[in-house]
Amino acid sequence: MIYILEEPRGRAYQGLISMAFRVCDQFILVKKDQLSLTPATEALVERLKPDVKVVKKQDAWPGTQLFGHYTDVYYFECKPPLEKLVLESAHGLYDWVWPDLLEDLCFFKGSQPWLVNIAHEHEAWINTDDGEEILQFREIEGLMLY
Repeated sequence: MIYILEEPRGRAYQGLISMAFRVCDQFILVKKDQLSLTPATEALVERLKPDVKVVKKQDAWPGTQLFGHYTDVYYFECKPPLEKLVLESAHGLYDWVWPDLLEDLCFFKGSQPWLVNIAHEHEAWINTDDGEEILQFREIEGLMLY
């Protein structure tokens, strides 16, 4: 497990997200049922709707476990138009929190979590032991890992 020590913002965020879209098959965003959305977040949901692969009612996703309730987890395939939307919607990895955005942008490689993001806790990590991926991380300007 590789810990992200400081929030990837700006170029570091762009580099990390671009790499995630190259390496991973799918990503998720979470819409917590008990929280109302701002008009801007509702507009984002509308823009994302055509590309939703599936929406699941879940009480857990990578890094998070709910107790006593479920929420909507949106699944998407990693494809270029969505990469552009994810990059344009936030300036940093921890921007993915209510009320401004959907929550906890996470990426999956195969069926395994690759980038786990608990945005409201300012905590994230990457699950990989792939040497080539680790070398690519070093090339991302401003990305602080341990």
